[in-house]
Amino acid sequence: MTITGRTVPAAVFGPQTAAGAAHALVLAPVTPRWDGGAFFTPVTRALTEAGLRVTVVDTLSAWDEQIDSLAALAARWRELLGRYGPVDLLCGNALGGAVAQALLPDLAPHTAALLVSGPARSDAVLEARLTEIAELAATGRSGEALALLGRRVQPHDRSVPPGAGAPEPHDPQAGRRLAGGMRMLCGIDLTEAVRAHPGPLLQIVGGHSQLVGHRHTAAAGHHRVHVITGAGMRPHFERAAEVSALVGTFLREKGLST
Repeated sequence: MTITGRTVPAAVFGPQTAAGAAHALVLAPVTPRWDGGAFFTPVTRALTEAGLRVTVVDTLSAWDEQIDSLAALAARWRELLGRYGPVDLLCGNALGGAVAQALLPDLAPHTAALLVSGPARSDAVLEARLTEIAELAATGRSGEALALLGRRVQPHDRSVPPGAGAPEPHDPQAGRRLAGGMRMLCGIDLTEAVRAHPGPLLQIVGGHSQLVGHRHTAAAGHHRVHVITGAGMRPHFERAAEVSALVGTFLREKGLST
């Protein structure tokens, strides 16, 4: 899809023309390059098996250096949402989850939200860890930034040793994406927007995450935050069966599965 001269990479999974199929739009996390939606594979599989049509987009493809905050990135995506048609379920992972929560006030009241390690707010610890990665990426050390990110997404009791493996050579495009994306997650607080959303919401986080954990979430009384015991920043890969079961139950309870 081309938007204002910029191509927004997207991947579509599941029934594309089935009448009545609910539509899930997924916003990607910060990745060094577009991975075709691989980052969300276990959840995408659960969604398509439930009969949903799933569109996965590269959140950072709508970003440029003129955008220096999550609010500004969300504003750009707010302009783009209509191009994807009706959205019954808005999903997001990490940065994509934060953008999704910022967009909740713009959705129809009944729209469901599914978030995986998507922060609603940051704190000093999270911001320090994100900034450390961003600074490496911004100063010509994207390989080191990726290596540090790789350690941080592990559960805190199973971190990869700092010296394990040589970092990849610097990739300017990867460095740009990592630096810009990580910085936009600093200083955010979407609590009010999340708690005001009348629709259903499921947030999934890892209990041993070194980055986004339970303290970074927000929810109203009718929303649910589920902590995956022992998991890190990627519970949908570390505990794929458990997360898939949670997603399936959520979809059935909210009438989104066929």
